[in-house]
Amino acid sequence: MDIPKNITQIGEINHSCKIYVEDYAVSYIKQLNGHALDKELAVGMYGVRREEGGVTYLFLYGASKLNFLQRETRHLSQAVLQEAEKVRKKYFAEYDFLGYRLLNGEMVEGFYVYEQGVCRYVEGYAQFYEKNDSMLRFMVDDRQEEARPEEFDQSKYDVVKRRQEERRQKAAAQALRPERRGRSRNEQKGTASERKDGMADTRIKQMKMTAAAVFIVLCGAGLATMGGEGRLAELRQAAQNLINGMSEQQIPDAQEVSNGEVQVGTLVTEDKLTDAIRKENEAVSASGSLPETDINRKESTEPTQESGSEVTPEPVQESVPEATPEPVQEPVSEATPEPVQEPVSEATPEPDPIPAPVSYTIQKGDTLIGICMSRYGSDERVAEICALNSIINPDDIKIGQKILLP
Repeated sequence: MDIPKNITQIGEINHSCKIYVEDYAVSYIKQLNGHALDKELAVGMYGVRREEGGVTYLFLYGASKLNFLQRETRHLSQAVLQEAEKVRKKYFAEYDFLGYRLLNGEMVEGFYVYEQGVCRYVEGYAQFYEKNDSMLRFMVDDRQEEARPEEFDQSKYDVVKRRQEERRQKAAAQALRPERRGRSRNEQKGTASERKDGMADTRIKQMKMTAAAVFIVLCGAGLATMGGEGRLAELRQAAQNLINGMSEQQIPDAQEVSNGEVQVGTLVTEDKLTDAIRKENEAVSASGSLPETDINRKESTEPTQESGSEVTPEPVQESVPEATPEPVQEPVSEATPEPVQEPVSEATPEPDPIPAPVSYTIQKGDTLIGICMSRYGSDERVAEICALNSIINPDDIKIGQKILLP
């Protein structure tokens, strides 16, 4: 076995176990030890083990920081061993994990050697110089990670961005809904107003025809009272001409306003026609002759009847408008309000009860990782147990200590 010759001895020499540490590993330990003034830091050691003449030789070529180890212990936890194995596979695959050292800012003069699951302290070591590419690569990557800016997962960023875009589109759609509702309401109002206008035009035409028919009937009644079949025919012809003129001139209709809507006053038009005929009949009865019209002029040119056969005009009876019976208002029975049934709220399903934590007493040889592996099948809940029991260091547990398991 070749023993390095160019060495520097640090501390006492142990004759049963001799430790040799390569210069790059020593430099990394000194650098990490400078940051351990306020808080103790642990460093793991990787190298080769040799046996010769009953003496154990340890050649340490690698070193790395152990985050889960915060105090000196003889039994390393599963978390510490897993962390050391992860670094070994990545940077020191050709070496084994051989021990650790807890740093507190003071000079390092020995290491805890890991052998058969137990750590024992060995004082003194020798520093030697040799080509060490694995430790050099680890130190370069470690420095780049310290200077590297904080990174984030691009996929998570894309998910958040997509959710924001969906919320914007949803807000824009909700903003357009009131405008569409307003348009539909305006369209409905416009359609209703057009229907009302059409109905009003139809009513106006019907009332005009009704007024013309009433006028014809009243004229016929008045002419019948004055006598003379020939005159009646001529007056009918004159009434027909008058009706045609009315249809062309479009007699203005009386309008009434009720509840903000315009209503055609049919009764007002009929009353005006009745008053006109009544005044004409009164004038005829007072003068005893028909008013000067085209019909009278034609009668003056016709031969008169024989003497002695004078026609005595019958007295004209004024048409009395019949009284319209007022509608009888039936007593309105007060409606008894029905009792309002309050909506029955559906029963809200009760949430599943959260299982209560289970108390557990630490036994000899127990570790939090071992407890998680036996109880849950993995060590993923170590952090949850530490948070539940306010445990800062997962290795800092004592025999007989009671903890809560989720």
